[in-house]
Amino acid sequence: MNENKPSLTFMISETLNKAPVLVDSPHHRSVPSYSMRLFKVDIDKDQLPGVKAILARLLSLQHNRPLNLDTLTRIFQQQLKRNNINEYFKLTIERNKKDIMPGEIAALINFSKDRVIVKAVLKNPGAFLFKKNFLPAIVSTLLILLSAGSLFYMGRIIRRQMQLDRMKSDFTNNIIHELRTPLTILRSSNEALYSFGAAHDEQSLMRYLGINTLVIDDLDKNIERILDFSRSESGKRLPVLETLDLIPLLQQAQLRFSHVNSATITITANQDPFIVLTDPFMFDVILSNLLDNSIKYSPEEPQIGIHATKDDQRWEVQVSDKGMGIPASSLLYIFDKFYRVPTGDVHEIKGYGIGLAYVKQLVTSLNGKIDVSSEPGKGTIFTLTFYS
Repeated sequence: MNENKPSLTFMISETLNKAPVLVDSPHHRSVPSYSMRLFKVDIDKDQLPGVKAILARLLSLQHNRPLNLDTLTRIFQQQLKRNNINEYFKLTIERNKKDIMPGEIAALINFSKDRVIVKAVLKNPGAFLFKKNFLPAIVSTLLILLSAGSLFYMGRIIRRQMQLDRMKSDFTNNIIHELRTPLTILRSSNEALYSFGAAHDEQSLMRYLGINTLVIDDLDKNIERILDFSRSESGKRLPVLETLDLIPLLQQAQLRFSHVNSATITITANQDPFIVLTDPFMFDVILSNLLDNSIKYSPEEPQIGIHATKDDQRWEVQVSDKGMGIPASSLLYIFDKFYRVPTGDVHEIKGYGIGLAYVKQLVTSLNGKIDVSSEPGKGTIFTLTFYS
């Protein structure tokens, strides 16, 4: 068989010649001569492996030789490389098996000396499985993590939405309560003036009119706070910056709130005068809300400190108290709209839950930030930081 130009030559017949052939040997003897008829068949290259297999089978039966495992292994590895399979397989011979099990890489050899099964086994199956499954495992893990992250994020959004709905309901209930109380006072005063003849008593008349005036002023102030918050949130209220001494502004707030619940308010500053660039109206609203909170959430005779510091890059104002404090679980939410620190079904302290949210909006408008630290039972510190 010629490998370059595949062909197969068959001997069709053999004939004994009449004339013997003299062999050049020491005895100069003659041997019979033969003539052969040959037939040559060209083989297509695509059919060459099949023809070789048939010849190998015929030769093996002819010579009755056992299988050469090393030769089979070499041929098997060459075929694997031709098919771009780079894994190393070890060939083994199993003589006592009659059938090939499902999933096995094996072949039944029934043309050798003995009927055997040649089985191919991966030399390192663990590495092969790891290499084949590594990428799918990574993709599956990423998909699982992505799904878990999405579920966690959705859960947080749902919980947050439920919390917002609860805060809005609390806000509505608080507004109803805050409106109903002054309306009850006004109704009582009106009935006293109309039904019980208090209008004819000048002293009683002035007292009831004074009560009504205070109630109406308080209602007007609360409505104005809500409207200011709405304007600030929509960006319609822009800061009007002025260069001013902050100390008089702090002292005005001190004087205004010192009469509430007999509060003691102390002012300290590392500079005097304390010159800053800010909007005096906005800063007064910020400070008033913080002082109002400190007084409301402190026991009788609140003790409040206002401490101002300044350097070349920024200036800070700290408002501290010794009140009831804020739980750590609520510190992340106190600047959210409508949020109030949970105290059960009843809020003993009046409010709408918009004061600190309004404060944060104003501080942000003034190019500043607000931080809070608190410990339940010991008090709270709000730190306002503004950059020069």
